[in-house]
Amino acid sequence: MQLLIAANRAAAYTAAARWVVHDLRSPAQSLTLLADLMADPDTDIEEILRESCRHLGRSLDLLSRVLHPAPPGERGPISVREPLELIRDLHHAGRTRARLEVTVDASVPAAAGIERHLEHALLNLVLNANTALQHSDGGLIRIGARDNGEQVEIVVADNGPGLAPDLAGSLFQRALTGASGTRLSGAGLPVASEVLRISGGTLTYAPDTGPGARFVITLPRWRRAVTPRDQ
Repeated sequence: MQLLIAANRAAAYTAAARWVVHDLRSPAQSLTLLADLMADPDTDIEEILRESCRHLGRSLDLLSRVLHPAPPGERGPISVREPLELIRDLHHAGRTRARLEVTVDASVPAAAGIERHLEHALLNLVLNANTALQHSDGGLIRIGARDNGEQVEIVVADNGPGLAPDLAGSLFQRALTGASGTRLSGAGLPVASEVLRISGGTLTYAPDTGPGARFVITLPRWRRAVTPRDQ
């Protein structure tokens, strides 16, 4: 399983890197056209340069994070906003057909787990959702995080064709197929489930009454260990 996790991690982050490379085209094109723009006296060259540099810096930072991800590390407190913001920025960079909405309740506490594992699982789920929605107009992926008592809950849902009904018993095995025959990421779901298990969390398929697929991630709330000094 460790080899499968490593292989899937490389594939998922390579796909994310392609999104960022696509995003780099916009500031590059602006800089390429700079000579033509300078001929127009009404063009604000300084603002174009500033925006292009900001865009370029943001894209290069994202590319660095996906090409050189930090090692998973030990379990500790996770601010779920940071992995969610990374996934949102990567998705925006890719300019995929599907829209992505991320909402985090203000009351969401820190979760206990391994941040890179949560990031890895979220990336797999969003890549799968994009695959399911690649031929859909009006595709929408929603990610929401909330406090669920002793757990932090993150829901990833889309409005695509959903999963074939006969997949319930083998959902976290390889080579899954969507309801419309769309092939989903081969190892993405079992790997996402496994890395979350290592983090002390769970991944479940929780279909809603509407269209699409809906997955729920749970992680325990972070509880600071009590030391003799605290007693």
